[in-house]
Order: sequence, then C-alpha cells, then structure tokens
Amino acid sequence: MKNFWRLWGLSLLFKFVLAALLPLSADEAYYWVWSHKMQLSYFDHPPMVSWLFYLGHFLEPLANAVRWPAVLLGHGMIAVWYFILRKHVDFGKIKLWTYLVLFSPLLGFGSIIITPDLPVLFFWSLAILFALKALQEKTLSAYLILGASLGLGFCAKYHIVLFVPCLLVYLTAEKKWKDVRVPGVLLTLLTGLIFCTPVILWNYLNDFASFEFQLKHGLEKTSYDPEWTWSYFLGQILILFPLVFWAGLRAKVPSSLRWLYYFSWGPLLFFLVTSFRASVEANWPIIAYPSFIALALFYPATQKWSRYYLYFWGAIFAIVIATLFTPSLRTMNEKINEPYAFRELSQVAKEFQPLYASTYQMASSIWYFSKVPTYKLQGISRFDFFDTLPESKPLGNHFYLVKRPTNGLPSWISEQQWQMKKIKDVSLEFELLEFTRP
Repeated sequence: MKNFWRLWGLSLLFKFVLAALLPLSADEAYYWVWSHKMQLSYFDHPPMVSWLFYLGHFLEPLANAVRWPAVLLGHGMIAVWYFILRKHVDFGKIKLWTYLVLFSPLLGFGSIIITPDLPVLFFWSLAILFALKALQEKTLSAYLILGASLGLGFCAKYHIVLFVPCLLVYLTAEKKWKDVRVPGVLLTLLTGLIFCTPVILWNYLNDFASFEFQLKHGLEKTSYDPEWTWSYFLGQILILFPLVFWAGLRAKVPSSLRWLYYFSWGPLLFFLVTSFRASVEANWPIIAYPSFIALALFYPATQKWSRYYLYFWGAIFAIVIATLFTPSLRTMNEKINEPYAFRELSQVAKEFQPLYASTYQMASSIWYFSKVPTYKLQGISRFDFFDTLPESKPLGNHFYLVKRPTNGLPSWISEQQWQMKKIKDVSLEFELLEFTRP
C-alpha cells in the first residue's frame, strides 16, 4: 500500500509542476471564463469544470496553477481505482494498471489539460466503487453515495448517463438483481436528482438548450460517411494501444470482476453505434478506459507487452513536451502553438478597448492572458456561451475587433451601418479593426 501512495503522490507532484508551466489551451481558457461568469450550468457543457477553475482562482499568481484543483480531482480517479481493485488483484497488477494509466495519452498526460473529462472520470469511477459496495454490502449509505456520484457526474459531463445502461445490462446478464435493495435504488434516484439539480434547473429555464445542443452534436448528420466509423475504431485502438486493446479483447476475468466487461465495452460500443450517425470525437469513450485497462491485466502477455506501451507513449510525451518548450518547433503545429500565439495577441487588449474577438477560443485566451475582460463579438461564429451574454454586443458607437483575415462579420454590422477601418496587422495571423458609427 505504501508503495502505491508514494507513486500516486510523486506522479501528482509531476502533474502539478507541468500544469503550472504550460499555458492554458483555448478551451481551458473558455472554461476559465465561465468561472468568472458563474451560472447553474452552461450552453456547451454542465458547470463542474467552471467550479474547479473557480476553486483555483487564488492560485493564479503561480503561473498556470489555476488548474491544480481539477488536476487533483482527476488524479483522484487513480486512488478510487486502487480501492476498487485491491480486494481482487495483487499489488503487482495494481502497480501495472497505475503505470498504464499514467502513460495513457488521455488518462495520464492529458489529465493536466482541464476539460469536463477529468471530473466525469472521477465520478464515474466513484460510482463503480459504490455500486459494487451496494451490491456486496447492501448498505443504504453505499446507495446514497452512488446517487451523489451520478448526480455530480451529470454536473461534469452528460456521458455519465451511460453508467445506468451499463449497470442494468450487468445486473441482468449476470443475474445480480437478487442483490439489489429496492429502498436503496429509490435513495439513489432521489440523491442523484438532488445533486444534478443545477443542470436540470438551468435547462428548464433555458428551453433545454444544452441538452438539445449535445444531442445534435452527437447525432446531427442525416447522411453517413464511412470515415466516421473507421476513424473512430482505429482511433480507439491507437489510444488504448494495439497490444492493450488485444489484451482487453482476449482477457478472461474472475467472476467477481465480470462487471469490467460491461463498463469497458458498454461505452465503446455505444459510441461505435453513434459513429454511424455522426462523427465521434476521440475522447468521448474515455469513461471506458480505466476499466478496459483493468480488463487487460488479466491477459497473460500484458506484463511483457507493457514495456512497449510505456516506451511508445513515453517517447510521444517527451516529443510533445520538447515541442511545447521549443519555440522554433511548436510553430510547426498550429494547435500546439495556439496558446502561445493567443498569449502574444493578448497584449492588444491592454491598448485597445473595448476589444472583441471573432471566436470563443480567441476571446477566452485574450481574457485569460491579459486579465482584461474580452468577449466574442455576438453572432460572428457558431452560437456559444458568449452569445448568451449581453456584453458580447457593443453598446456604444465605437469598438475594436481582432480576428483572422479569413473570418467574416455578423450581419448586424452592415445592418446598423458600422464603419470599419483596419488599424494594423497584429501578426501574420491576426488583424485589428476599428468600428464606429454616427
């Protein structure tokens, strides 16, 4: 046990250092803006990620340590899985599972980037722990914490709802209904509803806009593109790693751990099915990864194969870190260089006010790096959180806009007869415009 907590603590310390050194990505800056405009929930996602950034406000003088509360919660997922596995496997397998998770591109390296995935992974894992306790120990307290975990998970990311069908299929297929207490189920339902009240209430007050957006986002296409399915399938094999994927496919687990099949394959197969309706983002099945890696532990060759996994992802991680800290290298990739480009662009906010931006990524990053409130110009790009704010539309007769030359303008600019003048090119990528009207 002591060796596990030493590994857990050292890896957390490493994550803290790296999280403080790397600038926030554009999406992270977007969630950070939410934490300065606190609401019950948001159009794009539930509110948990903004709550975590809010808890980190006092750490902002320490570089980018505003990430630390979320990093801590995400790293807590590993601790939860220690408690899930310790009664069923020896320490050698737990140690191997921990290393596979720490070197995973999304569960390990990716866990220093703050997204809704971190809290939903934690609460999904906590729900598994207490669902098992409820079935084995039959205590009402386990049902209560299960409900709280699911409710808070719903405040993190809507994908937590997949927990319910995974559990129901497990109970049915493995004939476990006899272990279920009806009063406990009612307590779980009540507690879950209480803890997800902010999201339900926000959606009720806003015509269920967030639910509708997410459903369309995942199932929005009317025609089928085979690339959606094969790119999803190959992407999941790569993220999990081919040898680990094969191990999970071939593994035979003891009866006490058969639930691993359902919580691993359930999300993976669900998103495979949805890939026939729309494009699936690579991180969406992330809730399946901890249990899938646990499943792979029970294939005899996994221990031997693990070194290839560690070498491969370790090398990829080293290359990415070297690229991020080498200016001449990071400019070779637009996405990697984006936070640094926005950080330089943020100087404009200190000279020209009121300043607006053409995308939520640009507006959020400028706001974060300059600490000067900057909004996306209303209607200039796809609808998002900024479009719900009255501040996103100028009230006076004068404002500045920073954008890429290829970005267009909202229709109300010409309708209201705003006059445009180019002030300067901020860089090769961005231009600064001035708008006035009589």
